[in-house]
Amino acid sequence: MSGALKVELGRRYRFAASHRLHTARLSEQANSRIFGKCNNPYGHGHNYVVEVSVSGEIDPATGMIANLADLDAFVEREVIEPFDHKSLNEDVRAFRDKVPTTENLCIEIFERLRKFPKAKLERIRVEETGKNSFEYGGNNVTGDREAVNLEGKRM
Repeated sequence: MSGALKVELGRRYRFAASHRLHTARLSEQANSRIFGKCNNPYGHGHNYVVEVSVSGEIDPATGMIANLADLDAFVEREVIEPFDHKSLNEDVRAFRDKVPTTENLCIEIFERLRKFPKAKLERIRVEETGKNSFEYGGNNVTGDREAVNLEGKRM
């Protein structure tokens, strides 16, 4: 960016989806121990709230960093349509071989929205319940932890 004023825009979206926390990499007993009631074979659902934060320079002609209609249409196409009222495990290709934890969901949503052409995606925050929320801002050298599996080994 040039020396122009940078502003951040936050927008909230909602969708409902089900998932089961389970991995074939672990035994049934280990899945049950680690994931508890979230390992229910029939799955369970959440009403997710997704907060999208984008930034950019203010366009002098419009006074905006991004048109909300453009952002809404992009989020609808990339996130809401593929996830709303779906089983994350069965209906979303990204989770066929990956545990659909909200951490992984947050990263998946970030990757889908990274392509928004009108502003820079800063971060995604996904609220799973009133007590649980997860935030991801992409690969930043100073803040990312090394990825490890459930047994603490590097991936």
